[in-house]
Amino acid sequence: MLDLPLEYALIEFKDSRFSGKIVPELLDLAQRQIVRFVDIVFIEKDEDGQTHTIELNDLAPEVYELFVPMGEHVSSLFTTDDLEIAAGKLPDSSAAVLILWENLWAANLRRALLDGGGRLVEREQIAPEVVEQFLQELDAETAD
Repeated sequence: MLDLPLEYALIEFKDSRFSGKIVPELLDLAQRQIVRFVDIVFIEKDEDGQTHTIELNDLAPEVYELFVPMGEHVSSLFTTDDLEIAAGKLPDSSAAVLILWENLWAANLRRALLDGGGRLVEREQIAPEVVEQFLQELDAETAD
C-alpha cells in the first residue's frame, strides 16, 4: 500500500562509478523502518548521451548482494518516461541511481493528525540551493 508520502532522489556519482558506500545507510533507514524503498534504478549515460538503465535484479551478483536485505521492499514503479526525464538531467559520461521511497516515519503522525481532526494542507521540501542561499544571506547580515 502506498498511502504515505513518497519521495525520490536522483544521485549522480563522481567518476561515473557506484561504489556502494551509500548502501549501508540505505539499509539502516529500511531496517529502522524510517523508509521503505519502492524502486531503485541505476542509470548510465555514455559519452554520446545514450542512456542505459539497470534494475536491481540485473546488477552483477556481487553488487546485487548489497541490496538483498531491502530487495523484498523494492518493486518497479518508475516508468520509461520517468527514467528518460531523470537521464536528461545527467551530463554525458555519467552514472546515477534513482531511488523512490515511502516515508514510513509519517504513518504515526498521519494517524494522529486524522484522529485529532487535522488534515495536511501542504507539504514540500525546500531545495538545498534555497537553504544555501538563505544561510549565505544570514551570514552576510550577521557580518554587518
